Amino acid sequence: MKFDGKVVLVTGSTTGIGEACARGFAEAGASIMLAGRNAMRGKLVLEAIKALGRDADLVIGNITDDGFCDRLVEKTVSRFGRLDVLINNAGVLHAGDVTDTTDEVLDETIGINVTALFRMSRAAVRQMRKQGSGNIVNIASEWGLNGEAGYVAYCASKGAVVQITRCMGLDHAAENIRVNSVCPGEVHTVMVDEMLKESGSTPAQLAAGIPMRRLAKPTEIANCVMFLASDLASYVTGTSLSVDGGNDATAGAYPPS
Repeated sequence: MKFDGKVVLVTGSTTGIGEACARGFAEAGASIMLAGRNAMRGKLVLEAIKALGRDADLVIGNITDDGFCDRLVEKTVSRFGRLDVLINNAGVLHAGDVTDTTDEVLDETIGINVTALFRMSRAAVRQMRKQGSGNIVNIASEWGLNGEAGYVAYCASKGAVVQITRCMGLDHAAENIRVNSVCPGEVHTVMVDEMLKESGSTPAQLAAGIPMRRLAKPTEIANCVMFLASDLASYVTGTSLSVDGGNDATAGAYPPS
């Protein structure tokens, strides 16, 4: 896959899947706009991308702040001249059933996982319309396609991402703007490590219930994101791709080995 001459904006790109996407697109020739809240991590990713000989920049801020999404797209276009690909990756994960989930946790989850994604997409589409083309790839979750006990707010937010993807795919298909999502299963990221720590579990225990018997690497998710954003997927829009080691193919808990 080649992205020479393309400009890619990745939210939540200072770690995990977002970082892997930013590095992957850069290795494939794209110029990269990084965005996230961790300045130290962001600078490290920025330096790594520039070491590849690619043009890149970094915006540190809170994606839920009023006007931030519009300003981020404006800065991307001002810096690089256009916006070809938006990767909506920024997200949060909190455990809890409906009685355990406070208003503050619910508001944060929906605010980052849904509202900010919506605003980023709106700002990007306005620019992509001017250009006559564009691609948006949303990072949803396998839990947006089914569900998981004890994670009601997160599952609801990722289900919303799947529906936003479908609707935007339909709304903008005739404008040469494709919108798709990737639905990862368990990926070995800081977010998953924190989830496991809270539950007192380990990566090995989590992997035992996955048909492929392992967690995904962030680069494996990034490869699928890049495919959907590439010309290889030129007839794909409004779809959600499961990248979950076989989880979504099961009818229940997969038997341990």
